[in-house]
Order: sequence, then C-alpha cells, then structure tokens
Amino acid sequence: MAVKVRELTPSQTLSVPCPTCGAAIREVCELHSGAPRTEPHRDRKLTAADAIEAKLRERNRLPPSQAVLPAIVKM
Repeated sequence: MAVKVRELTPSQTLSVPCPTCGAAIREVCELHSGAPRTEPHRDRKLTAADAIEAKLRERNRLPPSQAVLPAIVKM
C-alpha cells in the first residue's frame, strides 16, 4: 500500500525532521529568510510518506495475533 503525499495530515508531515531546512519534529519549515513557510518542503512530505509506509510494512510483518489494525466502520 503506497501512501500518497497529498493524503498526509499536517501532523504526519511534521512527524519527521525536514531534510531541506533542518526544522525539527513538530516544527514548521522555514524560508531562507527564517520566516515560517506556509507549507512544508517537498522533501519533508516525501520523507514522511516513506516513514509511514515503512511503519505499515513493519506492522504487516507481525503475526495476525500481534498486529494492531485500525477498525473499519461502515455506515
């Protein structure tokens, strides 16, 4: 299952440090002038998507009795 960058929530994007500007986890990205950016850098979004995919792959490797799967509720 591939995580698309446009499907990331702001908290998921901010869950990784920014490789472009060096913003720490839970900090917004900065412009070269030091002002906050209105949107995270593209590399940060891609890094966050990769981290989420890796976490999902690791979770799916666990035996079914140990895996914690999200509940799906149909209405």
